[in-house]
Amino acid sequence: MFLVHLWNYIRGYVIIIAKGGVERFINICARRQILLWDIVRKDNDSAVMKASLRGFMLMRPAARKSGCRIGIVKKCGLPFFLRRFRKRRGFKAGLLFFAVLIVFFTSMIWEIEIRGCGGDTAQRIMKVLEDRDIRKGSFKTRLDPRRIASDILMNVDDVAWAGVQIHGVKMTISVQSITPRPEVVDESQCCNLVAERDGLITKVEVLAGTLKVMEGDTVTKGQLLVSGILESQNPEFGAKNVHALGRITARTWYDTKVPLSYEYTKRIRTGRTRENTYIRILNMKIGLFGNRRDFELYDSVSYDRTVKGPFNTEIPVGLTVEKLYEVTEKKVRLSAEEAEALALEKARLDLSKELSPDCRVLDERINILRSETGDAWLQLIVECEEDIAGREPLGGD
Repeated sequence: MFLVHLWNYIRGYVIIIAKGGVERFINICARRQILLWDIVRKDNDSAVMKASLRGFMLMRPAARKSGCRIGIVKKCGLPFFLRRFRKRRGFKAGLLFFAVLIVFFTSMIWEIEIRGCGGDTAQRIMKVLEDRDIRKGSFKTRLDPRRIASDILMNVDDVAWAGVQIHGVKMTISVQSITPRPEVVDESQCCNLVAERDGLITKVEVLAGTLKVMEGDTVTKGQLLVSGILESQNPEFGAKNVHALGRITARTWYDTKVPLSYEYTKRIRTGRTRENTYIRILNMKIGLFGNRRDFELYDSVSYDRTVKGPFNTEIPVGLTVEKLYEVTEKKVRLSAEEAEALALEKARLDLSKELSPDCRVLDERINILRSETGDAWLQLIVECEEDIAGREPLGGD
């Protein structure tokens, strides 16, 4: 029903009053396919109704034939609205500019949505789009959904299938991630298993090869754990080279030293602030007049104010407000406990970069080391349990 009213408003219509012979007039108009609607009887001799502009021009013969007098009560619709501004050239130019602006913005991509994958994969997909200059503000006419999907499949390893759809100003990328494939062991390549680091063996599982160590043995990095030479119990049968397979679990130790510092530089806000505002159009930021950075040292926080379009879509035009907080640096004396806590946090962060993904931490020990000159370090020793077996090709293969 709304679309009917909208269409009548765009075409324009008139509200008329008919007096005398109303029933005959309506019947003649119906036979001649002249549309009348919202007919309301005013009294016994008159009625108010609506008619389109074309219908009003065609109903005069029907009025004469029925002896009905017709008068216009009100003119409604877009044509009559625009007619009032026919002498206002500025309004016409503004209306034309507004129409061109709507066409311009609706021909661009305002929103990109990625479905069916995690954050890391989504970032790699966005990197592929950026490398091909596809982003918010890109024109839809130069985008080929099939080509975009193909580029994603070729450049993102974790994606098994990709589909791209463009609806209005939104581009939706749907992907299906690859199920991780189990590691395929090439048994045709003969190799040994050697220790990748020092450790104390706690568990041995050998699937192929000759075991060279036992539980409880201490091994060093590079030491042979499982030989790829499979020896027969009968010497006359000789030996066979195989691909050594197994899991050698051992206790390992990692350690690091971090200097202890009893002074800490603290940034304190003075209370003075300043706001800078930028106009954001697509991926460009234009600073407004008067933007300054008066502080020598400051912390900054930025937030965007985005303009919302029809149906709550984001228009690539908005404001970016940058708030600056003036700070001063002040050296603070730390207690022994505070200094050790900061050093311990840094030591744990350093060691986390060295631990393997399958490593299980069993225990940690903390030592405070001091030199004769008065310098101090925090030593962190972590005891772990992990698989230390690594492959090494057999000599001569």
